[in-house]
Amino acid sequence: MRFGKRKLARAGVVVGGLGLSMIATMGGAQAYTYDGSDPSSTGCSSGSTTVASATVKASSGATFGTIELRYSTSCHTAWARLTLDYTQSACGNASAGYDCAHAYIVRNDDGRKYSCTINKGETQCYTPMVYDKGMTSYAQAGIDSAVGSATTRTVAY
Repeated sequence: MRFGKRKLARAGVVVGGLGLSMIATMGGAQAYTYDGSDPSSTGCSSGSTTVASATVKASSGATFGTIELRYSTSCHTAWARLTLDYTQSACGNASAGYDCAHAYIVRNDDGRKYSCTINKGETQCYTPMVYDKGMTSYAQAGIDSAVGSATTRTVAY
């Protein structure tokens, strides 16, 4: 009888260890279906709307473009879209002297964040999505250029 109890105890230790291992690898943030997905390839961009936007301006008054918070009612997802008023020139290396423009989507509930970069010769980028049903998120832009820099965010939705 003692042999059976010992096997049962070992099995309990193994199962418990596996359970703790799974919890440790999953992390604290909830992983939602659409997190990190592309709005276009999933079809979520179809029928989406801009729920908030802000003009991206430097402290010098120079206007760079617009940051938008996009939302899909069919997928319950949000993402950021940054559109510059100009074509991005040389950026992101030591000879350019400044960084390329970036957009971010941030889910307030757990801080999940994705970004995109507007590279040389481009005027727009959009981030991967965050699931947003029953939660709020905001879009943010970061621009560093020869005429100044700006960090602008939308209201949360």
